[in-house]
Amino acid sequence: MHIITPAEIKSIAWEGELVSPSTTYTYSLKAPERPVATLGQPEIWTVSEALENEVGRKWTPPIRDADFWLLRLACTLRKPRGLAAITEACHTLYLRPQNSSADSSTTYAFSLYPDRLSAEDQAEFDISLDPELKFAGFEAKLGHVGAKITYRKVFPVIQGYGAGESSPNWLFKPHAAYPLDGSQFVYAVVAAGTGSGGIRAYVDLRVELQKELLTVRFGLPEEANANIKFTIP
Repeated sequence: MHIITPAEIKSIAWEGELVSPSTTYTYSLKAPERPVATLGQPEIWTVSEALENEVGRKWTPPIRDADFWLLRLACTLRKPRGLAAITEACHTLYLRPQNSSADSSTTYAFSLYPDRLSAEDQAEFDISLDPELKFAGFEAKLGHVGAKITYRKVFPVIQGYGAGESSPNWLFKPHAAYPLDGSQFVYAVVAAGTGSGGIRAYVDLRVELQKELLTVRFGLPEEANANIKFTIP
């Protein structure tokens, strides 16, 4: 499976102005000066199907009694008019079991892509779930088998946090050559263990804006809540 990261969001989940908590100096930023964001509809692939199609053999998950999916999240940032600049953005994925009585640890991000990416890095990487991917009667070394992702050539600095946890996030920072606006795509392999009943998920987006000497933080408005939730499978 070879996944080409698109240049722009094709299917929109929510789009609109971000809002700032009342504890910040919101009054100094008029409505046209607020950043505008677009969140894409999450795209989901079954990891086992992707890997089996790659080698034609039955895939054995690295953890027993767990289901795995590959998830792609997308957001677009547009800086406001005027002198303000976006200095940081954080895209967070929250994973919870669909079975409300299950332990919260049964759903988590197994791995994140990219976990670290700067504008000088090669923009292609492999998805692998174990130091050695195990198939029925066959083993392959890391990177030899799996899904390959080709990343866009233009991107800011991206740092992923929270692999193995239920609330991973990706921190975006501008690069000298590439400002922090435009569309950004990130990937996660997510897992649902025994008793979870699948995954309830939702995303969040936080943006930091700098105007002169003032730093203001923005987030999603309440109206976005109905559009940022989804389930797996």
